[in-house]
Amino acid sequence: MFISSLCTKEKSEMRLLYFTDTHLRGTAPAARTDDFAAAVRAKLSEVVRLANELKVSAVLHGGDLFDLPEPGLGQVGEYLEILRRFRAPLYVVPGNHDAYGHNPATLPRTLLGFLARMGLVRLLNREPVYLEGGGVRLQLTGQGYHAGIDRRDPGPDYAVEKRDCDFAVHVAHGMLLPRSVISSAPFLPAATAAEEALEATGADYTLAGHYHMPWEVRIGGKVALNPGALVRLSAHPDEIARTPRVVVLECAGGGVSHRYVALECARPGEEVLSRAHLDAARVREESRAAFLAGLESFRGERFAVMEPEEVLREVLARAGAGPEVEAEIWRRFQVRVSSP
Repeated sequence: MFISSLCTKEKSEMRLLYFTDTHLRGTAPAARTDDFAAAVRAKLSEVVRLANELKVSAVLHGGDLFDLPEPGLGQVGEYLEILRRFRAPLYVVPGNHDAYGHNPATLPRTLLGFLARMGLVRLLNREPVYLEGGGVRLQLTGQGYHAGIDRRDPGPDYAVEKRDCDFAVHVAHGMLLPRSVISSAPFLPAATAAEEALEATGADYTLAGHYHMPWEVRIGGKVALNPGALVRLSAHPDEIARTPRVVVLECAGGGVSHRYVALECARPGEEVLSRAHLDAARVREESRAAFLAGLESFRGERFAVMEPEEVLREVLARAGAGPEVEAEIWRRFQVRVSSP
């Protein structure tokens, strides 16, 4: 158990700031049309500035701090320089992208594990951390991602016991979602209903990551929420429509509440995300499928006596493949013919 005592003279309440799924990386996603690295730096700087202005007692991160267990240090190093400016401690739960093979045992050889050993971040687990300040004693726990999460009873991952504190906050990186979202997304391999988790837990707040879209559920005075990923990596219509934001929790003797703060530096999705690469991939796949279908229809006696080049030329003519597709097919054909 770790206890952190905070100065109370200037505070009548305790504040926490929560954000998640930053996916810090050295390369830009295919969907981004802007200077992605500059956009990430601006977002992190705004989050740090907000946390310091609010004089939060702790900053919480919901996992997937990095996009890879060992990302390139060139660009990522610039991001870490910004995160070091937090005046409050940064608590993190490991996400599925932060470890190898969804295995928490690999953390010691990841960048997140290294930062924890250096004291730049603090890893949350089931062992409670207690924060004290503003006349409030708060219990903080966490659950990182592992291969079995959302594939078993939610108790071991999402339910915690509230002990010797005014408020309890649990941070988890898993596919925790409202029942309505789960029922409308049957493609999910595994998920846990937020309503079920809230019924089982003693935590006042359950803060989730992993799923990149925002959601919120309230049951009997307890709250589970996900503000959405800090970065937008895909050109999904929901990603284009949303604005990245963080959550500020405010704890006082009378209770605990939260508010969302949208990032002012985040440009509209239409300005920074494009579906052009998806459309191009779709066209290539359709051309490929049309060519294969045409090739299948041309099988027969007539083509059995034709030279391969003649067959291919007629197939391409009938399929109506574009010049790029034709060039690639002929290139592959020549490689195949010249191979011993």
